Amino acid sequence: MSDDFKRVESHACPMSTCAAPARSPCRTGNGRVAIQYHTARFRLMPQLAEALSVPTPAVREPGAVWTELPRPASAGTEPVGHVRLGCARASTARQSLDAQLDSRSEAGVRRVSSEKIPTRATRRPELEAAV
Repeated sequence: MSDDFKRVESHACPMSTCAAPARSPCRTGNGRVAIQYHTARFRLMPQLAEALSVPTPAVREPGAVWTELPRPASAGTEPVGHVRLGCARASTARQSLDAQLDSRSEAGVRRVSSEKIPTRATRRPELEAAV
């Protein structure tokens, strides 16, 4: 079994309909474990940037009712001096980023890059600049 899912799960899912925390699988809008991890979750990882598709392993029970997996004891503690970065994206110019920007703000994210660019775009200039 590939360990790609562990790399994906090392990051929280930025999709507003999912918002799965780190160390948990992605979820669907119906509250089920997603069959595939959301693309937005693993695009920042160079080793997976070309994959655009990472299946949820059987041990995560795809299709089952989603529950958050246990977080490590150190979860929620951040090193002093670190800044939380965020990204908001919409597929079309007509879509609003307001809900995403509000959720990032509520989560304490101080620096948010935003862009309106298609999902299948291979380059995301604002995201790359933030990283």
